[in-house]
Amino acid sequence: MLRCFFGALGHFIFFGLLVGLIVPGYLFYFIFRPFINRPREFFQRGAAFVYRIFFAITPKIILEKDLLPTIPQGVIFISTHQSILDFPAIATIVDNFLIFANVNLGKYKIVEKITDSVGVRYIKGKKIEELSTMYKEIEDQLNANGNVIYFPEGSRHRGNKLLPFKRGAFKMAKKKNKPIAPIIIEGAYKLLPKKTFCFASNKTVTIHLKMLSPLNPGDYTSEVEMMQHAQKIMQEEKDRLCELL
Repeated sequence: MLRCFFGALGHFIFFGLLVGLIVPGYLFYFIFRPFINRPREFFQRGAAFVYRIFFAITPKIILEKDLLPTIPQGVIFISTHQSILDFPAIATIVDNFLIFANVNLGKYKIVEKITDSVGVRYIKGKKIEELSTMYKEIEDQLNANGNVIYFPEGSRHRGNKLLPFKRGAFKMAKKKNKPIAPIIIEGAYKLLPKKTFCFASNKTVTIHLKMLSPLNPGDYTSEVEMMQHAQKIMQEEKDRLCELL
């Protein structure tokens, strides 16, 4: 019951912050729209502000970041995936991005509208024509020196072993000659694992976010070689972080 209380409190803080800022955020946007050249980045900054507050004030969560001296730009970020907390954690450090989620919230039009404004694109259940449009959007984003975020496992994993990576991010990296920047998030599943509303622990949990140096696609003979190397080094770093927990 205590874990569910903390889980409910965490969800209340998260969605309360979002809802509390959505109305004034959209109002500000519509008033000053002629002066806002990049609407998606405007909403992403607002969302990142909410996420930072959430991690700072929510009981039982400590977000510990180990980042590069300079956050890369114009790259494809790939991240391990354990929990719905992963995306908010990444969005506190990465800006000007598109992120692709293997879910489909299109039936909730207001949810899709809000998440679309901050760069979330849903893949599951989309038609070929829609996926083709998204693929073109990825290329345009990278051509404009923006960032793209993938969860190459395609789903949230449990335990200590990463799921086999999918090729999409690496295929795009080779095609556009854009670096892959790996991110390892470890510990989130101990607090909010897959398919649960309650926190899994009533103890304080540290979520580690580690960014590795970007991988240059020119250093690999194929997308498969690049993918295999990325999974290897990310698994090694995940193992190291697991020892700290």
